Amino acid sequence: MDISRSVSEGYKIWLCGGAMVLAIAWAWLPARVSRGFLVGLLVVSTANYARFGLKLPFEKIDTYDLIHYYLNAKYFDELGYYDLYPACILADHQANGPYFKEGSKFMDQDDSGHHYAPISVAIEEGEKVKATKFTPERWAMFSHDFLFLQRNVEGLDSDLWRQLIQDHGFNGTTVWVLQALPFVQVPVEYIKTICYLDLGFLAAALVAVAWAWDGTTALWAALFLMLTYSARWPTFTWALFRYDYVSLLVIAMACMRKGRPLLAGVLTGWSATLRMFPAMWLFGPGAKGFLGLAKRKVHKPLLRLALGFALGVGAWQGAATAVLGVDAVRTHFENMTDHNKSENLSSRRIGLALALPFRGDLEPKLITEEEKQLVERQKPLRFAIAGAVMLAFAWGLRKSRDEETFAYGFVPFFLLTTASYYYYVARWTLWVLHAGALSKAETAESRARHVAGLAMLAGIELFSNWSEVVHVDHRVYLVGWMAWLLLGYCVVMAGWLIAESHRRAPSATPTSG
Repeated sequence: MDISRSVSEGYKIWLCGGAMVLAIAWAWLPARVSRGFLVGLLVVSTANYARFGLKLPFEKIDTYDLIHYYLNAKYFDELGYYDLYPACILADHQANGPYFKEGSKFMDQDDSGHHYAPISVAIEEGEKVKATKFTPERWAMFSHDFLFLQRNVEGLDSDLWRQLIQDHGFNGTTVWVLQALPFVQVPVEYIKTICYLDLGFLAAALVAVAWAWDGTTALWAALFLMLTYSARWPTFTWALFRYDYVSLLVIAMACMRKGRPLLAGVLTGWSATLRMFPAMWLFGPGAKGFLGLAKRKVHKPLLRLALGFALGVGAWQGAATAVLGVDAVRTHFENMTDHNKSENLSSRRIGLALALPFRGDLEPKLITEEEKQLVERQKPLRFAIAGAVMLAFAWGLRKSRDEETFAYGFVPFFLLTTASYYYYVARWTLWVLHAGALSKAETAESRARHVAGLAMLAGIELFSNWSEVVHVDHRVYLVGWMAWLLLGYCVVMAGWLIAESHRRAPSATPTSG
């Protein structure tokens, strides 16, 4: 059938509603019936994600993303973090281009940050890169690979090409580059083969969930991937290593549950070196550990978690630094620091910072310069709210199981950063946490919290897909409401955790699986 994405997202509205109802009704349904509904919902959701056809999973790729990640990783020695766009624009012009209408400007990058510059500057910079960093053979290879992606593969048009060269360039960490290097050597004509690698990470995460919880929880975990708005782009099997970091977080969480904190720490360290922000998933364990120390109690599993994290970061970052050099590490850090400034916010970012200036209006569709300035001025208020919510979570989690403290690492990620919507697939750890408690021996209050949490997360997915379908391209409306809904989820969960912790006897404090 190969339906369109908009039609698929319309169906997702009803499927997310089904997930909400199933989560709420789970305890009242016979186990056989509830699992049957879950399997049926997952089958339909999977077919819908694939748009009821084979073309999406087995033929298509995301050219936009692969120009950044395949091409820049393959030629990282020559391009570094600044020269992808000049090299692409030059190669395009040298091959009787521009192939698409490119407009008059591109996003230039250098040590001073990101800024628009005329296309003529890109050509001039491209000539310098070609002359000083490429050998003739490597330039011929680069031009071939780029032109194949630009002209021989479905995906780009003039609008997307202009958007691409005005984006913020390649932002993969040095560890991500190191991990990708063996795979990007695949000839560009066979690029689809390496796009399946993410499926390996995701499958490993689902196996880990089944191992640490049960098969039913793994079905719920798979359902999230098929329903979440955050996986609308890049579509699974369309890009390279886009879901590695979140898979590692889920596997680490499973290891925490099974009493293997050292391995969990190593995996979290690996994840953090791939995207940086996954280090925030240590917030909950760290808070529990420090509050324990205040009572002169040492929680040894959390020490092993911290040791594993240090080992994982040290091994991966040390290897990347040795292979790619200290300058590459420094440049990436500076590049990301500039990328995350308020003036560089886009309408695809989410976070508490995007909630506070939003008043529920449909207009403007895209974030304005005035709103960016307001985000900057609201920093003191934003950090005060974030601090209060994080302190509430720290107190509420002090008696929780180790894997639960880990799962709530999403909270500081939401409160403190302004990440693009596709990184919000990291809600997966929360979804697994709540789903894993549905069929387990929990107190009535704890089970109610997890049911409410799962239903709220499904409701947020429902709203996101509804907003995308009903209010097309009203991005500020979508991310603004999503941010407020996530803040509501955080406040409800924090309050509930505090209430539970005060009723839980110290001797009943759980630690691991």
